[in-house]
Amino acid sequence: MTTQPYLKAGRDFAFPDYKPRYPRQTSFKINHYRLELKVDIEDRRVDGYAEIRLTSNGSMAELDAVDFQILEVTGVKERDYDGKLLTLFFDGAGEKVVGIRYRAWPRTGVHFVEKEKGYGFPFVWSHGEPEYHRNWMPIYDYPNMKFTTELLVTVPQPLEVVSNGELLDRRNNADGTSTFHWQMDKPHPAYLISFVAGVFDKDEEMVDGVRLEYYVPKGLGKLVKNSFNKTADIIRFFSNYLNYPYPFKSYRQVCVPEFVVGGMENTTATTLTDLTLHDDHAHMDFSSDPLVAHEAAHQWFGDLVTCRDWSHIWLNESFATYLENLYLRHDKGNDEFLYELYNDLQSYLDEYKRRYSRPVVYRVYKYPEELFDRHAYPKGGLVLHTIKNIVGEESFRKALNLFLTRHQYSNADTEDLRKALEESSGMMLEKVFEQLVYSAGHPVVKVSYRWEPETNLFKISFKQVQAEDSPETYGLSLDVVIHSGGEKVERKISLEERETTLFLSMKNRPEHVCVDPELKVLRVLDIERPLEEALSMVEKCGSVVCRIEMIDSLAKHGGRRVVEVLERVISGDPFWGVSYRAAKALGEIKTEEAKAALLRVLQKVKHPKIRRGIVEARGSFEKDTEVMRMLAKVVEDTVESYYVRQAAAISLGRLKLDEAVPVLVKALDYPSHAHVIPSGAVQGLAETGLEKVYEHVSKRVEKSYPTPVRVSATVALAKFPEKHETYTLLERLSEDSNERVRHAVVAAARELMDPRLLPMLDKMAEKDLNERVRRGAREVSKKIRDHLEKGVEYKSLREELEKIREENRRLAERLYRVEGKV
Repeated sequence: MTTQPYLKAGRDFAFPDYKPRYPRQTSFKINHYRLELKVDIEDRRVDGYAEIRLTSNGSMAELDAVDFQILEVTGVKERDYDGKLLTLFFDGAGEKVVGIRYRAWPRTGVHFVEKEKGYGFPFVWSHGEPEYHRNWMPIYDYPNMKFTTELLVTVPQPLEVVSNGELLDRRNNADGTSTFHWQMDKPHPAYLISFVAGVFDKDEEMVDGVRLEYYVPKGLGKLVKNSFNKTADIIRFFSNYLNYPYPFKSYRQVCVPEFVVGGMENTTATTLTDLTLHDDHAHMDFSSDPLVAHEAAHQWFGDLVTCRDWSHIWLNESFATYLENLYLRHDKGNDEFLYELYNDLQSYLDEYKRRYSRPVVYRVYKYPEELFDRHAYPKGGLVLHTIKNIVGEESFRKALNLFLTRHQYSNADTEDLRKALEESSGMMLEKVFEQLVYSAGHPVVKVSYRWEPETNLFKISFKQVQAEDSPETYGLSLDVVIHSGGEKVERKISLEERETTLFLSMKNRPEHVCVDPELKVLRVLDIERPLEEALSMVEKCGSVVCRIEMIDSLAKHGGRRVVEVLERVISGDPFWGVSYRAAKALGEIKTEEAKAALLRVLQKVKHPKIRRGIVEARGSFEKDTEVMRMLAKVVEDTVESYYVRQAAAISLGRLKLDEAVPVLVKALDYPSHAHVIPSGAVQGLAETGLEKVYEHVSKRVEKSYPTPVRVSATVALAKFPEKHETYTLLERLSEDSNERVRHAVVAAARELMDPRLLPMLDKMAEKDLNERVRRGAREVSKKIRDHLEKGVEYKSLREELEKIREENRRLAERLYRVEGKV
C-alpha cells in the first residue's frame, strides 16, 4: 500500500506564494572540511581559508556563501560568485581539493558580544541552524550531506575557543593571539559546526568512558553544579533507554551571553544561554534539567542521525522533546511526566487555536525555520508518545535502536522511522502515520455517560468532533477507568467509527469515570461530567491528568462549593501541578469567596510553584486594595522565590491601582535570576495602563538594559496604543541588532493590530535576518490586513444598509403622501 501524505494540509500556515520544497540535489560530496579562521572582534570580521576535500560526480559544485569577499580559489578550472552562491568548475569528475581564501563581515551566523555584556570579556559564537553558516563560511549549507571537519580558530588572548570533536592543539602566537585546532572525526552536517570564543571557568567529569566538560563565563564556575549536575545521569539514561551508547568521545556544554535560543545541539559541543545558570535561591523552582536533557538527546536524534531535509525536522525536535520528558519520568516520577505531557498538549493547542495548523511533516514552506514550531516540538513529542503506546514501549525502544543503528552518522526521513517501527512491532502503521504525522489537526472526542438503574447498565458514548482541518475519523483506542462501589473497572475502547456507544453491565452506580487517565493519546476530550462527580472525586482520583481536567470543569461552574473544594486541593493535593491548576481556577472564578480562599492558602502553602499559581490568580481581582497589599508584600519579600515575586509583580499591575506603581518602580532594580523580577515589574507597570508609567517602560527598551528586560519592555509597549512614541519606538527596535528584541517587536505588533505598523512589518517580513522574525511579521501583517478588509466589508455593508434605509424612508414618505391624499 502506498501512503497518501497530506490528507489534511491544515489552515493558515502556507501563504499563497509558498511551494513544496524538496531535498537539494548535488553532484558532489564533501568528505572533509578544514577551516582556518581568524576572528577580528573590533571589526566584527572573519578571515578564512577553507580547504575542502570532495568527490565530484560531474564538473561543477555549488557552495553557499553570502556577502563574501572572495580573495582566492585554488583547485578549480574556474569559479563564479554572485554574492550568494560560489560555483566551482572542474575538469571532469573525481577527487578534488579546493582552497578558498575569503573575508566576511557576517550579519548573522557569527555573533559578537561586547565585553560590557560578556562579564568583562568579549564573546564570539556561531549559530548555524537551520542555514546561517553560509554567512561566514563557504559551505554546502543543507542537512543532507555529512562530513568530517577541522577548525583552526585564531582569537585574541586571553580568549579560548571551544568547538566540535577533540582539541588537537593550542598555540600562543607572537602577535598576542592564540590558535585552537579542533577536529571532528565523525561526519556531521554543516549546521552543527560550531565555535565559541570567550573566557571561561571550566569543570569536567567522566561517565562510562565519556568526558563531560562544562564551560561557563569566567567568574560563574560556582553555578555549574546547579545547572549541570544531572548531565551524567542524562547521558547514561539515554544510552540505556536507546540501547545505544553515547556516540562520541566527549560532550561539552558551553554557556554564552546573548545566545539567540535556549540551546543548540552542535555535535559534541552544545551552546547554551548563560540565563540557564542559576544560584541556590533560583534553584527553588527553576531547573536547567529540561534544557540539558533536550540538547543531550539531540546527540542521538539530530547529530548521530540527521533529518534528510527540513520537512522532517520532527525527527530531530520531537524526539528531543519526548526523550526530555522520558528522562523527567525517570528522574522525578510518573506524575511529573504526565503533567509535562499535559502542558505540551496545551502549548500545541495554543498555537493551533491562535495561529495555524499543519501536518507534522510538511513540505510547503518558504523558510526552514518556520517549521521549528509547536507542531514540531510538543505536538510531535505527543505523536511519538501515542505511537509508543500503540506499539508498546518495548517495541518502541527496539525500533529507536534499529533506526539509530541503521542510519548512524547519516540521514533519514520519516518513512525510515515508520519502517523501523513496523519491523520491531510487527504492526502496519501507515494509517497511524497518515493521520498523526502527514495530516494536520488532532482527535477531539466528546464523551457522555449515563447510569440506567433499571437495567444496571452504564451507557458511555464517544463522538469524534474534530474540526475540518483534521481527518474526519481517527482510528484510536482510549483507556476508560470506571470507579464503582470501591472497585475499578478498566476497559480499552476502540474508536474506529466517528460515533461509538457502549453498554457495560455494572453491579453498582459508577461514582467516577476517567477517560485516557495516562494521556496515552494525542487528543482533546470534551467530557459531559456531572458537577457532583467532579466535586466528590477531584480529591480522590489517582490520575493527575483526570484531576486537572476535573479542575478545568469545576472552574466553569464556579459557586461556593467549588471554591471550597479547590481550596482544599491547593493545600492538600499530593502533586504540586494539580494544586497550581486549582489556584489558577480560583482566579478564573473571581468571586469574593475565591479571593478569600486565595488569601488563606497563600498563608499556608510553602511550595514555590504553587505559590506562583496563587499570586498569578490574584491578578484577576481588579481594583482590590486588599489583594494589592498582599501582592506588594510578596514582591518585596526576598525570602520568596524570584519567580513568585515576578508573578506577583505582574499580578500587581493587573489590579490597575495607582498605589501599586511605587512598589513596581522599586522592583525594577531588584536583583534576580535572568532579571525576572525587573522584567515582571516592567510588565506589571504596563498592565496598569497608567500614562505616568510610560517613561519607566519605554526607556527600558534601550541597549543599556539586560536583554530580558528589553524584551519585556518592548512587548509592553503594546499596552500604550494611544502613545505616538510607541510606534516610533517599535519602528526603531524593528532594526535592532538583538534578534530577541525584534521577535518582541512582532509580539507587540500582534497585540496592537494597528495599520500604522504595516510598513514596518512588511519590511521585517522581507528583510529581517532571522527567518522566524520574517514569518511572524508576515503573519501579523496579514492579520491586520484581514481586519482592515473586514472593516471595509462592514463599512460597505453599513453604507449599503444606509442606502436601503434611505430608500425605505423615501418609500414610506411617498406612501404617506399618497395615503394623505386618499
